Order: sequence, then C-alpha cells, then structure tokens
Amino acid sequence: MTRTPDTEKIAAERKVAAALRAAEANGDDVPDRRARAVAADRLGLSGPEGSRRRGALLRRLLALGDWTALIAALLVVTAATSSTDVADLFWAVLFSPSWILVVKLHGLYDHDHRRIRHSTLDELPSLVSATVLGTLVLDGLLAISPVGPLSPKSAIALGVGTLIGSFVLRGLLRWVWHRATPLARGLVIGPPATVDTVARRVVTHPETRLHLVGYLSATREEDSAELPRLGSLADISEVAEVTGIERVVVTEQQMSEVAAERLIEECKKLGLALTFLPQHYGLLGPGIELNRLAELPVLDFRFSDPPRSTQAMKRAMDVFVSGFLLIALSPLLACAALATLIDSGRPIFFRQKRAGKDGVPFTMMKFRTMVADAEDRLGELIDLSKLSEPAFKIPDDPRVTRVGKLLRRTSIDELPQLFNVLRGEMSLVGPRPEEEAVVALYDERQRGRLAIKPGLTGPMQVYGRGDLTFEERLAMERDYLDNLSLLTDVQILMRTPRAIMRGEGAY
Repeated sequence: MTRTPDTEKIAAERKVAAALRAAEANGDDVPDRRARAVAADRLGLSGPEGSRRRGALLRRLLALGDWTALIAALLVVTAATSSTDVADLFWAVLFSPSWILVVKLHGLYDHDHRRIRHSTLDELPSLVSATVLGTLVLDGLLAISPVGPLSPKSAIALGVGTLIGSFVLRGLLRWVWHRATPLARGLVIGPPATVDTVARRVVTHPETRLHLVGYLSATREEDSAELPRLGSLADISEVAEVTGIERVVVTEQQMSEVAAERLIEECKKLGLALTFLPQHYGLLGPGIELNRLAELPVLDFRFSDPPRSTQAMKRAMDVFVSGFLLIALSPLLACAALATLIDSGRPIFFRQKRAGKDGVPFTMMKFRTMVADAEDRLGELIDLSKLSEPAFKIPDDPRVTRVGKLLRRTSIDELPQLFNVLRGEMSLVGPRPEEEAVVALYDERQRGRLAIKPGLTGPMQVYGRGDLTFEERLAMERDYLDNLSLLTDVQILMRTPRAIMRGEGAY
C-alpha cells in the first residue's frame, strides 16, 4: 500500500500523541496546568498565534501599568506639594504618552516574548534609566507649555514615585498574568544528555514559563532522557502542529550551518520562537559582551577583579542590612531560640568551622536543627571519602529534630549568620560556606568558589538549593563571580524570599 502525504502525517501525529500520552502517564502534566491549557485553546491563546496574542496583550497591560504609575505619582505630587497645581497636572497628563514612548524605546515591552527567561528584576536597571530620561522629557515638554517646568523637588518626587509604582505594578501584573495563562509549550532539539541539562535548568528557573513536551534527536539513541522523544528534526512541522509548541530550544552541538539555517527558516515559517544553546556554552558566563566586526559577531571576555569601590559598597550594604535585620528580626530569633530549647535542650546554637574567603576557616553560627551528637553520627550516614562529588545533602536526615525541620524548611536556622556577616566573615550574598572536610576534596577548579566571602544567600539558594548537583552549583557560582555587582546582589536578595516560600530543595 502506497503511503500518501496525508497518511504519513496521520502516522506522525499518532506517534507524537502516543509519546505525549506516555509523558502524561509519567506525571509530566498536572491537572491545573492541563485545565489552563484547555482554556487557552478555547480562547485562541495557545500555539504560535496564541503566543503572539498573549504577547500583544501583555505589552498593553505593562504599558497601562506604567501609565497608571505615572498618573498616580502625578496626583500624589500635586496633592503633596504647593509648587504643583491642577494646571500642571493637566499638562503633565496631556504629555504622559511621551513617558510611555521613552519606556518603549528602552525595550521594556518586548522582552517577555523574545527571551526564554525574563523577570521584573531583570529589567530594573533599564527601568531606572527610562524613569530618569522620562522625567527629563516630561519636564522639558512642560517647560515649553504655559505652566512651565516642575520644581526640582516635584520632579525628583515624580521620578522616584513612578519608578517604585512601575516596578511594583509590573511585578504584580506578571504575577497575575502567570497564574491566569498557561505555560508556553516548548521542544528541545539535541541528544538526551544535553536535553536533560536544559530540562533541569527550566525546572530550577520557573521564570522561564516553559513546559517542555519532549525532544527531537537526529538518531534513536538509548532513551535515557527524562523527556519523551517525539521524532527526528525532519518531524518538527508535524510535532509543532500536534503539540502546539511555541518555542524550540536547540542544543545540537554538531549541527551544520546549513541545517541551522534550514531550522531557522522552518521556525520562522511556523511562527515559533527559537533559542540556541551555543557550542562551548560552559565557557560563556555573563562576564562577556557580544559585539560585531562588520558582519562578524565576536565575544569579548572580561577578566578582572571587582573594583575596590564595588567591594566597599558591598561591605557597606552587608553592615547596614545585617544590622537592620538583626534588630528587626530579634523577636523571631528569640522565638526560634526558645523553641529549640524546649524541643531538644541545649545548646541553642550550632557552631562549626567553615571555609571562608581563600579557604581561611571561621566559626559559622546557626540555630541547632539536629541532635547534639549529630557530627559524631555523620559517619553512620555517609562516607566522605567515597563521595562522587565534593558536596552532599541528606534528604530526611534522621538526626534532624522536630523544630529543626521547621527551621530548615523556612531557613530561619540560617539567620544567626547575620552575626557572621556583621563581623565581616561572611557576606549577605555569595557562595554558601562549606565544611573544611568537604573543601579538602576540591580540585583547583572547584576552589575558585572560595575567591570571595561566603554568603548568607546566593545563586544556589535562589535556584534549586539542595536539589542541585555540585557541578550545577559551581556553574551558577562561577557566573556570579564573573559578574559580581551590587545589582546582582540586590536581585538575589529580592529573589530569596520567594525561594524560601517555595521550599524546594530545603533539607
């Protein structure tokens, strides 16, 4: 019997559907996600066309949020200052579209659908820049109007108020949007080992808003990937039509230039977003810049220690924030200490030598969450000499006390390390301090994480915590070290509460 294109398409659809059913049987899809996906299908918000509609709607919502923040700030400034009256408010509202134009020129309405990963914190530097320029433009337009420019005090208040309002409203709008719309469906192209790496990163970075339905590979290898194999690269059109995917992530390290161009054209025709994982991706940290020499893209690497000014400002932030938190959280610290005392007696605090900057040991403090002889019993649970990697976590550790489980789950047990931060032995943000016995197993490459002070929180705490392998932790910490800045620290600090509330990987 001759197979026609229609029968081949039906066969391909059945193969894809079977793979997806197998994935669902393994628990890869959850009821609330499926319900939202069905609702999105009915509203025409799924697939490439639905992705464009969602993108357009979200851009309008963000613009409305920015305009609302500006108008609210104008109303507050008008009511609170005698130098600004109703006439100023009228002309400022009339010129308010110029503010939205400035934000648009900064690209702050286009990142959500272009990037595989984007959050409100990521756009904070651009939002600050847009606010400053927007204030200048608006004040310049007012200067040529009958009312004249704003007073310096009113202009500063307007800029600060609009910045705070825009940041809060953007975060709130995205929070509501993410709960009202389904995850974008994605597909990975590449060998199983690299597919698993991408899948783990998507799980540990929920802001990707991506649900991977499967992968395509050039050859039928041993099915070792966590995702179902849906066919080969030639099947992408059929797979895209059946699954309603919106983004393709390519990890093929050996893909030829011709094959890559063909894939780009296919994705463009299908309306799919495309993300390429570059070759040698392990070498490409955030401390690089993409530039061009005519038609040639070039990558510039920066190799230098953080400026002394950055280190001084980081230390100043450590002292100010740790001192403030110790005072503000003193009732919580007292309650935790009392609960530990009542549950398992003394000592209340656990002190242990940890490796600090450059491996220099210091005494780290935390609330005791295990039985008093926990260190003596470690040998019963794990043999450090036989570790496959120089790190370990023990889920359901029998040495943990009842109160200790709660303190660990909420990370309250780590709060006494604020004293270490205040003394200068630790920083608010950095690689987590490790035990000396574990650090002794590091090789030269792994000792790179000791280049700065350990942190109360860090990239590991924000993305995955105890669920990460040591190599995954090392990669995140290397990225942090290569791109050390106060802004990065602030972003990690602001993401830490959400990570604590999710509680994933907290052992």
